[in-house]
Amino acid sequence: MNQNQYDSLIDSLVESVKDYNLDDSFDHYDAIVEICSNCDHSFVYYKAWQLVNFVKFDHGSYDDTLFDEVEREVQDNDHNTDDITLNDYMMTYAFNILKVATLKKYESQVKEVA
Repeated sequence: MNQNQYDSLIDSLVESVKDYNLDDSFDHYDAIVEICSNCDHSFVYYKAWQLVNFVKFDHGSYDDTLFDEVEREVQDNDHNTDDITLNDYMMTYAFNILKVATLKKYESQVKEVA
């Protein structure tokens, strides 16, 4: 994965939010969680590893806060680690990277419009 692929991925996820009918019972956060959980980068091992590796080590405009925020979220929600494999962790990290990055970008775009 490179910076252009990463940016394109996040942009496409943000764009997907527009396809949802948002209201008080299903807001943009719910839509983003659903979109990111259906993104192949959160459930295909190879793509999850690529995404996590890119954000952790190769991110062109490396943002420590993104990975650190995701790491705290994964650790805070990690209740049962008995049967968790490294692949499972990578998919969890990948999902949370997608969720946090998409949420930040979506919310920044909404602020610009408002």
